[in-house]
Amino acid sequence: MVFSGCTHLTLDDLAATCGLIARGGFVVMPGRGRPGYGHDGTPDADGWSLMKQLGLASYDRRVSRAARTLLDSQGFDGGWGLTLSSVSSIVNTSEVLAILRAAGIGGQPVRDALRYLAGAIEEHCRPRQKGGRGENTRFVCFGLTGLLHYPEFVTQPEVAQTAAWCVDWLSTHQIEQGWPEVAGIDDVSLHQTALAVLALARLRDAAAVLGPGLELPGGIDTTRLTSRIAPLIGHGLAGLLYHRRTSGAWGWRTYVDTAPSPSKTALCAMAVAAATGHTIGRTPADDSPLEVGGASDGIELKRPSQIIGEAGQWLLRHHPRWETFVEDDKDVQGTAWEHMAYALGVRGVLLAGGSPYDQRLARAWKLMDGLWDAEGGLWMEPGASGRRPTIRAAYYTVCAYEAARIRVAQLTMAGHDAAAAAGPLTTGHAEFREVSLIADGCQILVSTTEESVACTVSGRLFDLAVLLHRAPHGLTTQAIGRALGVAPSSIPKYVQRLNAAITDGLGGAPIRLITACQTTHGSGYALAACAHGRSTQPAPPRTGQ
Repeated sequence: MVFSGCTHLTLDDLAATCGLIARGGFVVMPGRGRPGYGHDGTPDADGWSLMKQLGLASYDRRVSRAARTLLDSQGFDGGWGLTLSSVSSIVNTSEVLAILRAAGIGGQPVRDALRYLAGAIEEHCRPRQKGGRGENTRFVCFGLTGLLHYPEFVTQPEVAQTAAWCVDWLSTHQIEQGWPEVAGIDDVSLHQTALAVLALARLRDAAAVLGPGLELPGGIDTTRLTSRIAPLIGHGLAGLLYHRRTSGAWGWRTYVDTAPSPSKTALCAMAVAAATGHTIGRTPADDSPLEVGGASDGIELKRPSQIIGEAGQWLLRHHPRWETFVEDDKDVQGTAWEHMAYALGVRGVLLAGGSPYDQRLARAWKLMDGLWDAEGGLWMEPGASGRRPTIRAAYYTVCAYEAARIRVAQLTMAGHDAAAAAGPLTTGHAEFREVSLIADGCQILVSTTEESVACTVSGRLFDLAVLLHRAPHGLTTQAIGRALGVAPSSIPKYVQRLNAAITDGLGGAPIRLITACQTTHGSGYALAACAHGRSTQPAPPRTGQ
């Protein structure tokens, strides 16, 4: 098939071009080529083994069942609402398209949904007094994202013209540092700015696949479209980075001293990744340093890979704050908005290169596995009023499992087994600011770039820290053994225990108080703070041990 000018693809064209299988009015995409599958489209042995460890073995079956449930409840207008009986909305229709894509569904149901989005976006964005649902930025962002879940259709007139309209709307309604929740409000929203960047990056990537100079319906070509998108992505990215905190997280709101938000940290990290060409577990295409901070902290330069990695580290360190929770967002107007933090947090960690086998993700995986409603054929969301099946819960869960599928494939192809893959996130590391040794109570006070904590350890482990504190260049294993009165072969065990105690005290942060080193007399160990931070309050020698 030769593409020249604007090419309109029929269902049969799409099936032939993309290797799809037409079945009963919709199209099913075979598993062939997907992680965990062989060339014949069936799961291979290694794929099943890895998938079972994460609950992914049941995921394929469940996402297919969820797709059937959703197809059975598609509205007459082609859309879906929050629940299977709700009135159609742009947000939920976009979410369903992501689920159908993951399940390998195409064809008439998808075309109907795209047609609904193409007609609803402009209509819903009218002021309420003019028959719309309000000039909400989320309608444009979710709508544009939904259209691009199936980029094969981007050259279709309705899709292409609506996508261009969305770019116009976002260009017209941008404010300083991003976009507001609702047009006309001069208060930037981290949520909507992240969604805008994510949607625009999808459109940029779709245009790049089509190549430069391809004329689209409506009189715009891919080159001019890309030139309009790029500055908008840059605008949103700069705004998000301006409000990033030194901890690596983002807050609930801009310019307000609020607690950091796991959901918005994950969303903003995803937007940074999309803007810079970063994919799950991979370095961004452009990893040039960017200005970060300014709203509440000083400005510094960081590479996108560092920004994404530090967000993932923050999410891992603070996993108890999100692993089983839903976050309310009072900023979203006109609806009771809730972020599925338990799934967004997992996505943020995996995006940063974290392992799906990390034990700090175990409770989130267990929750998502338990939220499956076998009778209803959909995932539920947790809540104070009880669990209920929703499209929102299904969407966030599917996205988390799709990210896990990618990471499992990457780890498998890299030759990592489950035990090795369960290690800490390695895309970056926290650094010690100060280490204080307090003999009374055998306490080690540790301050990193993120937090401070007091760790109480055993007398033997405390003696090890004191000994290495007094030897800033490190000691050999034999010298440590003689000083502590233990066999040199036991020293690695004590080092491991002390590092584990500090890691546990810091909520699982991938950081080591004692590191291996090479001394003038041979290999040994040194206190990391001697090289990377300050070690204060040296303890007096302990006796009677």
